[in-house]
Amino acid sequence: MSRLSYIGRRLLTSTSVFFGVIIITFVLTHLISANPVVAFLGRAAFLHPELVEAYTKRFHFDDPLYVQFWYYVAGILQGDLGYSWSRGTYVSTVIVETLPNTLQLVLLALVITLLLGIPLGVISCKYRDRAPDYGIRAFYFIGISSPTFSIALFLVLIFSYVLRLLPTGGLISQDIPRPDTVTGFIILDSLIQGNWRAFTDTLKHALMPSVALAMSNFGYVVRLLRSSLIEVMQTNYIRTARAKGLSEGSVFMKHALRNAVIPIVTLTALIASWLMSLSIFVENIFSYPGMGQYLVLGIKTLDYAAIMGVTLVFTTIVVVMNIAADVFYTIVNPQIQL
Repeated sequence: MSRLSYIGRRLLTSTSVFFGVIIITFVLTHLISANPVVAFLGRAAFLHPELVEAYTKRFHFDDPLYVQFWYYVAGILQGDLGYSWSRGTYVSTVIVETLPNTLQLVLLALVITLLLGIPLGVISCKYRDRAPDYGIRAFYFIGISSPTFSIALFLVLIFSYVLRLLPTGGLISQDIPRPDTVTGFIILDSLIQGNWRAFTDTLKHALMPSVALAMSNFGYVVRLLRSSLIEVMQTNYIRTARAKGLSEGSVFMKHALRNAVIPIVTLTALIASWLMSLSIFVENIFSYPGMGQYLVLGIKTLDYAAIMGVTLVFTTIVVVMNIAADVFYTIVNPQIQL
């Protein structure tokens, strides 16, 4: 089976996932309140009942649930994710603004996770059951066991209030003009335009949230790579390589590590999915204007369209990353058939 046909089949089977997520999210959000307009307007709902009636008719809240679902699905098929009353604009507009910020954090956290996890996994294997191995395992166990929000608060306490090296939150300092939008990723846009002041400032703002995300997940890379290396080092082809007179370093780096790193490909896709979900907490702690902060605002204001729109985007990203991991798996190891 060719890769294109495989990707096509996976995309077709993923439609059931999208439809299931849409149904579950739609039903759960509409069970929160009988009339979200009243919950959103608060006291103004009792002072201006005509406003409640106008909003109710506009968003079809007076129609049966299945009719509301039909309007929502029809809107999705037309590229309309609904109107977000918590932000006073369309959901798609808010997602275009906030999604690059979230992806920026997730990608930076993923890079930090791999830069920490792979070298520490190699060192842990080479010094198996010795002091460096015990120290690394204790280090990543602390990260895995600690909630992400507690790691984030610890980083703020140390690097912002004690050392005063990094800002406590936000996307960019108020005294620095934002760079022109090219890609939507503010760090990359600053780099493309050669705006080094904005680049360093936005990188500082993104560093602590990314490290907080990475600290909760890099231990999984260390643990899997360590166990995979230990297993590979006991295989017959490693013994054959040693019998041919290859140095231990060559055997380890060229033969053992290349095969042991294959499971990390699948794990990376899973970690990226976890980072997307954990970004919800981190963005709110650091006041980072991403989709996580937008989702929490939608939950607070019972903004149905915001909740369902963000959930649908998160689902799409997770599905695409899983497909990409499966395809990349075959590139790393051509012996695996699609």
